[in-house]
Amino acid sequence: GWGARKGLDVLMELARRLDGSRYQMVLVGTDEAVDRLLPPQIISIHRTQNQTELAEIYTAADVFVNPTREEVLGLTNIEANACGTPVVTFRTGGSPECIDGSSGIVVEQEDLQGMLEAIRHICEHRPFSAEDCRKRAKLFDKNERFAEYVRLYEAVDAG
Repeated sequence: GWGARKGLDVLMELARRLDGSRYQMVLVGTDEAVDRLLPPQIISIHRTQNQTELAEIYTAADVFVNPTREEVLGLTNIEANACGTPVVTFRTGGSPECIDGSSGIVVEQEDLQGMLEAIRHICEHRPFSAEDCRKRAKLFDKNERFAEYVRLYEAVDAG
């Protein structure tokens, strides 16, 4: 759920610092308890199990902001890239491994100013193409990764 580990406090501070006439923040996967914490400049969308709806939300965004402080892989980063949306994330856990210089920007953990600058840069200059973002996400295709593990296992077993 949403909390400090996932960067809820960072998102709320970013919403306060971004010009509301130029930027709109949407937070997905919330509930009533989170709604009570959010400032009015954040639109809250409760949890959805509808993959099409989620893909539409990712696709509509100019940038996906993931200020997570703990992440094993950063699946949401990959999902955003798969929808053609660039990512801004903290350099924590596995989150930065999911994106590269063609699909987003990684900032140091707790660097709110760096995150603000990255958001503004992406929204104003559009340095990442949807095609490059999707290309990056394809590197994490589960079937290809599974086949790679099988080949590695067979190579070790044969060796």
